[in-house]
Amino acid sequence: LVTRATAVDLITFPHHALDPHTVYDPITCHGAYVLDQRSGEVHRYIAGATVLATGGLGRIYRYTTNPPGARGDGLAMAHRAGARVINAEYVQFHPTTLAVPEGENFLISEAVRGEGGKLLTPDGRRFMKEHAPDWGDLAPRDVVARAIHQEMTLHGYPHVLLDVSEVKNFPERFPTIYAHCRKLGIDVPAQPIPVVPAAHYFCGGIWTDEWGRTTIRNLYAVGEVACTGLHGANRLASTSLLEGLVFGDRAGRAIARQSPKPIPEREVPPWEPAPDGAPADPALIHRDWRSIQYTMWYYVGLSRDAHRLSRAIRDLRHLWEDIVDFYRRARLDDALLGLRNGVQAALIVAEAAWHNRKSRGVHFREDAEPPAS
Repeated sequence: LVTRATAVDLITFPHHALDPHTVYDPITCHGAYVLDQRSGEVHRYIAGATVLATGGLGRIYRYTTNPPGARGDGLAMAHRAGARVINAEYVQFHPTTLAVPEGENFLISEAVRGEGGKLLTPDGRRFMKEHAPDWGDLAPRDVVARAIHQEMTLHGYPHVLLDVSEVKNFPERFPTIYAHCRKLGIDVPAQPIPVVPAAHYFCGGIWTDEWGRTTIRNLYAVGEVACTGLHGANRLASTSLLEGLVFGDRAGRAIARQSPKPIPEREVPPWEPAPDGAPADPALIHRDWRSIQYTMWYYVGLSRDAHRLSRAIRDLRHLWEDIVDFYRRARLDDALLGLRNGVQAALIVAEAAWHNRKSRGVHFREDAEPPAS
């Protein structure tokens, strides 16, 4: 399905209503405008209830464990429609993902450090005791991720190393990691694994109640795009799987009980394409994505402060204006839609981080306000 269709925007009244009197009504979702990637046409899909289950936004960062579609699409669409978004500053980073040129950030389990793996700089220096004297290599994931990021930033390292030479029975204990590293020419366990932190999970999202309902009538959100409050400021491992199962079921049951009826298609205006829109320039899309990812990584990443965040917001707003102009003139395709959503999702995260001046969980500010005494 993801190779055939891409949601363009939610159909919400009064935004898309033909009747001007609906301006006084509460915002209500009636489905979505969806792009047919093969024909290039945008169709109306009318529904009594609409569920957003679009995943996270890791792709707005330079390094991420997330798949290509995790661009913040659902978050951006809901935000444009007027849904409440909360806790967007809380982006969890995994401390150790495989660092290979132009490769995907394959996750190296934290259990490897639990079994005796040691973090080293590229010149062989153990550094975790400097950042976490009591815990060393077994520090919590946000502490380890920040320590690696600081070493990389201070010294210009492209990555750090995970020494697994002392992990007993490494091939049997971690067969998937062993096979993947060997496939890439990394001679584990004799050779250390190059690793970098990577954006892993979005703890914030579209506010929902205990039944998956958002602040927009007939619009539901489940999974990583939603914020149920379950993850607080720092998700515990594997709880997101249970959350998706539980809240997906609850949202389905709530919709079944309510049984909302779809409105007639004639009440929804057809999508108006850009007149004589030319195909989107892939060079511009690629370069704009790089700008988003590097801005988020260096300014809205593992360590934040007012100067970095203000520069990020300024740069992203300028980029947003350029991308919106690009979007209005070009022919729609999946890449252009993803770029528009990506820059908006990045702005949502950056602005939330700017407003929260306290360090908590995965939101770490070097200039944090001191805790109240």
